[in-house]
Amino acid sequence: MTAVIRSLADSLRRFGDDRLEALLVARPDLASPLPKGIGPLAARAAGAGSARRALSALTLPELHLVEALAVLPDGASPRDLAAAVSSDPATVSPALERLETLAVVWGEDALHLIRPLREGLRSPAGLAPVQEDDPAPGQAQQIVDAAREKYGEVLDALAWGPAEVQGNGRLAQQLREARIVRAGEDGTWQIPRSIHLALREGRVRRVHTARRPAPEGPPLGERIPGSRTAQAVDRAFEALRLLGTVRGFDEDPPGVLRRGGIPQRDLNRLAERAGTDLLTYATVLQTAWQAGLIGHDGQEWHPTQDWDAHRGRPAESRWAELALTWARGHHLAAVVGTPDASGTARPLLSDTTRRDGVRTRRGSLLRALRTSPGLSATEESLQASLAWAFPLVPASVIAEEVRAALREGEAVGLIDAGALTVLGGQLVLALDEDVMAADERLTEALRVSAPPPVTEVLVDADLTIVIPGRPAEQLMPLLDWAEVISRGGAITLRLSAASIRRALGVGGDAQVLLDLLAAHSSTPLPQALEYLVRDEQRRHGRVHVSRATTVLQADAEVLDLLQAAPEAAALNLHRLAPTVAVTMSDPGFALQCARRAGLSPQAVGADGRAVDTELSHSLSGGPLAADLVTVDGPELRLPPAEVVARIREAEAGGEDLSVTDRLLDAIAQGTDLALGIVDGRGGVVVKQARPISLEGGRLRAREVGRDEEFTVLVHRVTLG
Repeated sequence: MTAVIRSLADSLRRFGDDRLEALLVARPDLASPLPKGIGPLAARAAGAGSARRALSALTLPELHLVEALAVLPDGASPRDLAAAVSSDPATVSPALERLETLAVVWGEDALHLIRPLREGLRSPAGLAPVQEDDPAPGQAQQIVDAAREKYGEVLDALAWGPAEVQGNGRLAQQLREARIVRAGEDGTWQIPRSIHLALREGRVRRVHTARRPAPEGPPLGERIPGSRTAQAVDRAFEALRLLGTVRGFDEDPPGVLRRGGIPQRDLNRLAERAGTDLLTYATVLQTAWQAGLIGHDGQEWHPTQDWDAHRGRPAESRWAELALTWARGHHLAAVVGTPDASGTARPLLSDTTRRDGVRTRRGSLLRALRTSPGLSATEESLQASLAWAFPLVPASVIAEEVRAALREGEAVGLIDAGALTVLGGQLVLALDEDVMAADERLTEALRVSAPPPVTEVLVDADLTIVIPGRPAEQLMPLLDWAEVISRGGAITLRLSAASIRRALGVGGDAQVLLDLLAAHSSTPLPQALEYLVRDEQRRHGRVHVSRATTVLQADAEVLDLLQAAPEAAALNLHRLAPTVAVTMSDPGFALQCARRAGLSPQAVGADGRAVDTELSHSLSGGPLAADLVTVDGPELRLPPAEVVARIREAEAGGEDLSVTDRLLDAIAQGTDLALGIVDGRGGVVVKQARPISLEGGRLRAREVGRDEEFTVLVHRVTLG
């Protein structure tokens, strides 16, 4: 004979190890700190904070079942629950089973929703909160039946809408007289819950969508077999090329905003120089930042120490790291430039582009795309699919993240025309693997899909350079010297005076270009090309432009003293003239160094007028905002199997329970305890009470024989 399930703890004790592991993976907050037994685990699962977090993990049909249980009397049967959501027991069974696995619902023939959700969901499914003066169910049905003869169409319209009704005309007054609505707040009308349920014929939801909507769209066309794979590979290597432009940060680094991030004007300049659109470049930069390949020193962005190690790896492995970092990242590049809550534009490479839960939703979207191969999924169908999986996320957020995933995924070579590429399909499989296995999978996917790199170029007399295939690493510098005319099976470049000047301006060497072309060209170089390169090299550099943060002006003898002083060595002064020197240090630091060297410097503004030295700090731009480190939520610190094993060991009596754990166990079991409560004078008052909840170091309990509840700090509670 099966034991009766009398509490959530009883329900969890009947779980096998696999089901307990599934619970901990879905609700990792339950394992931090590690619960010392099933009872404390159950009480923690029934806590208000953890219960609210569990709601975010529910799909649409699961959320509908929770709402229905919050409306139905406690202990409703599975058949009553199915009827409340306009379905049948067999259809709702999978969703109900997962709710039980998530420790949100317990029981078999009599179902119980955990207390925080039953008490916390005050307006489930658009129903009004319960009021003391609500009509009884039978009386509510009589009121509705009497009003239906006269207001049938109106009642049908009100049935599945929200409880709050707008309007103050004659119809509203008539409905009030018919007791269908009552006066609410702010001049609105409210349908009492019992009346609303009578309008819905006792149901909580009109439809039950048990299956996730599949992505929809036209068939995916491919005029030339293999063209989609070729395009995905081309975009993957294009992302690596854009990532390679980070090495130019050493010569012309972008600045850092006070609140973190890169200025929009610098981002626009870098994207234009790289020859790509803003979103593609922002996606690559943001991914590199999340991978730890770029960082800032408070003033400028530069490659980090990991950059050199990354550049030393094969191209396929570098792309694998880029793709995995994007898929598992917490940021959205597509929201750069859009206003945040304060109305300020979000800068790239800042915490303002971070969004809690976006990694989970992005992964869900990628998996949904994999279920519909051969379709060019529309944004609308993907939004419907994602909204089913995350019903509590606002529709505007869902729409924004779907657009972002499609466009950012295209920039990395994973998505094309609303469908996964061959590389994207492998990425979805890699999401469930550890980092090493995932990296190997994606590296091999690109290696197999990409054609062998070519080391030969074709140089024509019209100054075009054709790379007949995927360029080898040694040919990549050519992209910095020429304009890209076309991409595809081959890359066509064209040298021009403007492109050569641009490359020379960022430190390129004309002789290195000519040697590179001579070494890899299948034909002799045209004379017109050599003349153009040599001519631009002679013209280059007649005007020198360099970067400086602070200018120092003084008599030549004073600057000599300052430059020779050890206290000013950190300034690394560069003399432009006997009486003028520049430094990359900010003005405030230069003032400090000059004072330490025994001089009396004076800060001046851009107009040459003296500035109050107490305000000189403003010249340096003020303090920089500290970097923020955030995470997507709690994660299991140990493998699920090990966590379950430790809980089982504690349950078997391997460890003594603390006061907190004993209280949690009593909450889970629904048993009474003799609570010793320390009063303000050091005495102990003993109460026979039933613990109800334990949140934030406060115990809520009800004394036996009394209806009132009391709250006490846990550190004031003793147990005999």
